[in-house]
Amino acid sequence: MLLYKKIMRRHIISIIITTLFLIISTYVWFNFKVFDISYKEMEKENIEVSNQVAFSSLEKVSDKNISDLTSYNFDVTNTGNAKEDIKITIVPDILTKNINNNYIKYSINNTDIKSLNTDGIIYLDSLNELETKNFDLKIWISETYSGDLNYNGRVIIS
Repeated sequence: MLLYKKIMRRHIISIIITTLFLIISTYVWFNFKVFDISYKEMEKENIEVSNQVAFSSLEKVSDKNISDLTSYNFDVTNTGNAKEDIKITIVPDILTKNINNNYIKYSINNTDIKSLNTDGIIYLDSLNELETKNFDLKIWISETYSGDLNYNGRVIIS
């Protein structure tokens, strides 16, 4: 009877460890797969970007005081022989999606201040063949937000 209990205990422990391993490895695999789809499949073949823009811990700022914020500058170039549509999107890291997009503010090329919409698209346009456009992006958290300021993300050009 004692031997039977030891064997059963070992089987139960091995089943628990195997189950935990499968759950954790599935979670890790799924998260890396989501990032691959989000970031790699969105890139276009004939579009080059001068600087990859990634940000962390955005500042909480009044819309009136954005002149002191860090600007993210990047160029987007169409290296192809045909006109290309471009879309610039702000994509939060998976751990920072808890901030409502209404509190994320941005200004691109010193245009009007806008709140980030749910799909994260901040700019749509097209580039003629061999054309380059320069972008100056400022992004911050609204001063009315009262939660955690940990917002990390990146800019994707597709």
